[in-house]
Amino acid sequence: MKKTIQILIVLLISTTFSCTKNFTTLNTDPSRFTTTSPESVLTGVYLQTINQMETNNIVYLWECSHIVDPSGRYLGGNESTWTTMYINVLGNIEQIKKLYAGNPGYTNRMAIADMWECYVFAYLVGTYGPIPYSNAFNTSLTVVNYDDENTIYTSLLSRLKADAAAIKLTGDQLTTDVIFSPTGTPSSANLTQWIKFANTLRLRLALRVQHNLPALAASNIQDVMSNESMLPTSDADDAKFTYGSATGSQSVYYLQLNQSTTYKGTATPVMSDYAFTYFRSYNDPRLGAYFLPAATPYNITDTLTSVNTSLHYIVTYPIPYLGTPKSPVMLSQWGIITPPFSGAIIPQNFSTMPAALSTMAAPFYITTYAEVCFMKAEAKLNNNGGSQTADAYYYAGINANFNFWKLTPAQATAYEAQNGIKWGTAGRGFNYDLGFINTSIPADNATKIWIQEWLNYYDDGAFDAWALQRRTQNLVLPPHTSPGNNPGENGTYSNLNDRWFYPVQSEVYTNPVGYANGVKLLGSPGDYVFTHLKIEPDYTTPDWTTVNAFVDYSFVDKWYGTTIESLTAQGIKYSVVSTY
Repeated sequence: MKKTIQILIVLLISTTFSCTKNFTTLNTDPSRFTTTSPESVLTGVYLQTINQMETNNIVYLWECSHIVDPSGRYLGGNESTWTTMYINVLGNIEQIKKLYAGNPGYTNRMAIADMWECYVFAYLVGTYGPIPYSNAFNTSLTVVNYDDENTIYTSLLSRLKADAAAIKLTGDQLTTDVIFSPTGTPSSANLTQWIKFANTLRLRLALRVQHNLPALAASNIQDVMSNESMLPTSDADDAKFTYGSATGSQSVYYLQLNQSTTYKGTATPVMSDYAFTYFRSYNDPRLGAYFLPAATPYNITDTLTSVNTSLHYIVTYPIPYLGTPKSPVMLSQWGIITPPFSGAIIPQNFSTMPAALSTMAAPFYITTYAEVCFMKAEAKLNNNGGSQTADAYYYAGINANFNFWKLTPAQATAYEAQNGIKWGTAGRGFNYDLGFINTSIPADNATKIWIQEWLNYYDDGAFDAWALQRRTQNLVLPPHTSPGNNPGENGTYSNLNDRWFYPVQSEVYTNPVGYANGVKLLGSPGDYVFTHLKIEPDYTTPDWTTVNAFVDYSFVDKWYGTTIESLTAQGIKYSVVSTY
């Protein structure tokens, strides 16, 4: 596979071209690569897609997922997503369609190519809102207008259903399949996995559009759930792209986080304090699977008792994990002089991602079995089919996630038994470190499903975590109080973006009439990142200047127990500040 990827990098460079004066230059020249096999082009297409997604995760979307924090603020997008996806990815797919569509010897491969095109279009419409779609590759047009979100989602759901039905196990076979058979010869079993992939994407999109297209969503969910054998049944069915170790085939995570100087040292992606509060509230062992202990543990001040005396001891001791603050600057209205975890804090106090996630050949997971279980739980909860109970799917999702991260069944069972995690129960969580957000989980079971699905999207699924939050508004997210050039409506803090800006160089300047049409379809007076997309329910962002903010360390206090003897028993060095 490593050799294949290197070859395809050269192929893609030779078969794409840059923008000139309008959007139609994002189309593919029909005279290009007239003898290249679909598998060769698709391998390069997969590489270009995942490279861009990994880049976006690091720079933009991990921040939006609120689990890992690489930048410290929300940003409004880039140029490369638009150009890479339309030129190097969609343009090349359109080209192989022109060459092979309608040829019975390529039916399966054309269905797979269309699945990937749907996957990429779903990413784009979920990022920007209205985008060029139905006429995106019509080279006769000088102006390419945008399609509205509902039209695009309706089409994508229809196409994915048709793609799954088009796959014939006895039909044309893949010669290379880097998604489901990266190290071996593809077989008809891999074609079944592509059917499952199409159905997984269809279920994901149908759940996403329940607010704006409820009837269409329900019919698609029910149709997919009517044949669960054609959905993934284990992590063996996960769709993933596996990188190589040779130059040119290495993962973007590796190149940017390990090789580049940009993210080394003070800018290394670290755990968010928001996710950290959830981990601590429910004794979640994924804390140690998702993140490493801090290189330099932070010392907290705590009040403990003793089993041998009646004294209270004010002590300092190190805690192994710490998340970086989402709200590092205190708003003047809060009246807080000393922010949480201030003082001599350094970047090495924060918990970083395990090195295994950013190795040269680390795979990028497009879908996981755990996600499928959580989606099925939501479908069943809403009476949209399923052979099992909603709670059975829910627990299967947690178990699958724990298994994925090499945690034990016993750990999963203990976690699932806690109030708030256990189906139908409410659980009391800790306050966020500024007090104005609490991580208690109500008895509502939809909330439970969405929280577990959110945690499951670490680390590759940052876009889907962002989409989940926008469509459910399930989490109360803290504001960024150091927003940089993206201050939001208030000017001193920023809430989570609803979308990205359209790219200026590759779209605003090159397709101005089409761009104006896209902004109009947004229903917004301008191209704003806080314009709600159609998938989102109506919601009002909090006025963070009026909340009751106070420093609350309860979620890290008593880390090793309530007594000084508990520190000694676990070999923790501590200092007594005073007693009373």
